[in-house]
Amino acid sequence: MHIIQPPLFDFEAFINSRDNNRLVMVLEALPAEKLLLTMESEHWTGRKGYPVRGMWSALIAGVLYQCESLAEIVRLLNHDKDTRIICGFARDNMPGDDALGRFLKKLVKHEVLLEECFADLVTRLRALLPGFGKKLAVDSTDIKAYANGYRKNPADVDASWGVKGAGHQEDKTETELVAKDSKRKERELYRWFGYKLHLVVDALYELPISFMVTPANESDTKQMKPLLNKAAIDKPEHKPDAIIADKGYDSKDNCLMIFKDCHAAPIIPLIEKPKMEMPDICNAKGTPTCGCGLEMVYWGRDGNYLKYRCPDAAGKSKCPSRFRCTSSPYGYVLKLPVMKEDPRRHVPIPRETKKWARLYRMRTAVERVNSRAKELLGLGKITVRGIAKVTVRSLLSLLVMLAAAVGMAERHRLKEMRTLVG
Repeated sequence: MHIIQPPLFDFEAFINSRDNNRLVMVLEALPAEKLLLTMESEHWTGRKGYPVRGMWSALIAGVLYQCESLAEIVRLLNHDKDTRIICGFARDNMPGDDALGRFLKKLVKHEVLLEECFADLVTRLRALLPGFGKKLAVDSTDIKAYANGYRKNPADVDASWGVKGAGHQEDKTETELVAKDSKRKERELYRWFGYKLHLVVDALYELPISFMVTPANESDTKQMKPLLNKAAIDKPEHKPDAIIADKGYDSKDNCLMIFKDCHAAPIIPLIEKPKMEMPDICNAKGTPTCGCGLEMVYWGRDGNYLKYRCPDAAGKSKCPSRFRCTSSPYGYVLKLPVMKEDPRRHVPIPRETKKWARLYRMRTAVERVNSRAKELLGLGKITVRGIAKVTVRSLLSLLVMLAAAVGMAERHRLKEMRTLVG
């Protein structure tokens, strides 16, 4: 079930505002001085060209004002006097889309400095927003390439085909699927030619903390560890309480890494299969069952053990047996070690609890961040090719999102952070 969770930052209202103060606020919040000084100090060949700071401001304005191409940024500068003045261009000395393209190509060489800007904004948000980074959500979204993937030699050589949706059954020898059901699942698959944007976001404030761009055929499961490593959550003050993801990230390695390395609770649904059920032992979710086949009742933690009670003694289910499993009025008790015998099933917060369900509902935060990056900040229709340029283009969108949040937080307008209007 999709749960509508009200965001702290109403980014849609911020983007739809036509006030140029928001461009000034974003440019002031961006910690790009090191990047700009480095680019200004580089050796130029031929005519020096347009100022670095002006070109940088023009690209940020293009993202903020939803320009779909470099040519549209040029039209924005020509028609909007205020934006042109903020960027520092005169009417008779305007860059063309070819000049912006060359600047973007130079910017690709400084991806490390751009990522430093991203990390600096995240650090500032940790200091400005209470509880920032305590609940993390992980997911990926598609970025369609600016190329035709059906051609024999596509224009974007780094892009690949990706698939999402109803997957195929892994154990085809034991699973019998009728032809009609198989065709239905095939139709439900979503395919695209391009890339994946992998994100770790703060589930409360709906802001990105780390990201990666990969070809579309890369598995989501394998990206969780490098994503969390980039999130710099190894410091004690940055430790999250829970890391939330969909069942596409369900694996033993991911659960152990979240629990042991991140010291957090993995909130990931199990990929349930019929053969995962063990009669008289546990169901597909890992909840232990008693000798009568009833699901035992979770009764809290006892140190590093999960405690389960007899459902009849706990007052949850009526036992069909005439004989009690134990003479104690408290009923039969089972204790399972956390993350040892079965790290995927016996997690710190069991999946049958209300707390697990409440935390998992926060996963929709990453879906909304994906939607804003694509629909409001231009990643839904990119016009650059190659994974290096796509990564930089994604960085610019995420930098604008973070800088807008930092700008409002530093102005102590916390009560107005839901509107984000400058």
